[in-house]
Amino acid sequence: MDSLPYVPAAVTLALLVPVALLGRRLAKLLRQPEIVGEIMACLLLGALLASQWHWKPATMDGGAVLEKAGHLGLALFLVGAVHEIRAGGSRLGGRTIAMTAVGSLLLPLGCGVAFAAWVLADGSPALRGGAPAGVLVLMLAIALAVTAVPVLAGILDDRGMLNTAIGRLCMAVAVSIDAVTWSLLAIAVGLAHGGGKITPYLVFVVGLLGAWLIRRAGALPGPRAWAERIPVAVPIGLTAAAAVAAALTTSRLGLTDVLGAVLVALALPGDDGAGPWTRAAHTVGGWGRIVLPLLFTVTGMGLASAPLSVFSWQAVVLSVVLAIFGKLVGSYYGARAAGRPPVESMRIAVFLNARGLTELAVLQTGYQAGILTPALFLALVVMALFTTVLSGPLLWVIDRRTASVDAPRTAEPVPYPVER
Repeated sequence: MDSLPYVPAAVTLALLVPVALLGRRLAKLLRQPEIVGEIMACLLLGALLASQWHWKPATMDGGAVLEKAGHLGLALFLVGAVHEIRAGGSRLGGRTIAMTAVGSLLLPLGCGVAFAAWVLADGSPALRGGAPAGVLVLMLAIALAVTAVPVLAGILDDRGMLNTAIGRLCMAVAVSIDAVTWSLLAIAVGLAHGGGKITPYLVFVVGLLGAWLIRRAGALPGPRAWAERIPVAVPIGLTAAAAVAAALTTSRLGLTDVLGAVLVALALPGDDGAGPWTRAAHTVGGWGRIVLPLLFTVTGMGLASAPLSVFSWQAVVLSVVLAIFGKLVGSYYGARAAGRPPVESMRIAVFLNARGLTELAVLQTGYQAGILTPALFLALVVMALFTTVLSGPLLWVIDRRTASVDAPRTAEPVPYPVER
């Protein structure tokens, strides 16, 4: 089949939809977030195609196009996700949110530093790679601190808790955490590609300044009135074109294409969550979401193409243990310090432990920037999936334990006679 041009690429595209749907269906049957099933199914599809037929994006006809399409899909998706994070972050406030966010961020960052120290002490080239030590430490700290806003919203919605007090608190904390981690990620990528040169830093600073100026200009009465009058397709088209152009530009300049998409999301004018630019961000993000299974499949191909020696059980186990410890303990004590009850604090900690799609986007950025080796990337992908899948069983344990504690109380006899 490899002798026929573009057949491998066409077969890969044809398999994406049924495999993704199958993964989502299986996840639903197992009472897991559907996105987790989709990610795992597409990763396995890519690994199978690479291991059985040696299909690799770098060698098969059309493979480079598939890989670029997957990355551009991620960029479009992040326009919607970052716009949501920015809008949510502007409404944050209060001691409860601040204390919970600090606990859910600082301890995981420390655990990431500890994981990086182990990687540096191990000294294995398959794990260590060639990234500067400081950049690697920052990248691994970010990787263990992320919370997945889209997956968290799905988990809360499945349990009917999205619009409850605990649901709003978890979303607000996750939004604030991801705003910090994406900023740190931009610094890490800039340091990785700087190499003593000023250009990457200058590009990012100029991009941030340009995004701020565009956002401020778009918030003026004249541009806001213009945006309300024009057809809805115009803001959508402008947002999509800007995201693609910015992603390609930052990639060509030596920065990851993800940063270009983030700058576009930051540049979109604020319109109170109901205006044309918010609709454009959600629409463009939805388009990117459709393409993401292609990115997962291409990523699976790349992982399966790497030598088996790059897989490190030690890295997998240590990253999983530190990630779970950091999020559960940090989030729990952060919520408790904010005055939340113990059981509610446990649920908050479990929700914030889910990393899912946001984690994979962060890891893909670090991998593409050359900070993460294939071995570290694979270990952290396993960590991201495991911590997300773990949310269901942990919540079930908490619910069962809470019910068993409350049951005897409801069974106690009424101490006073019933009034007639």
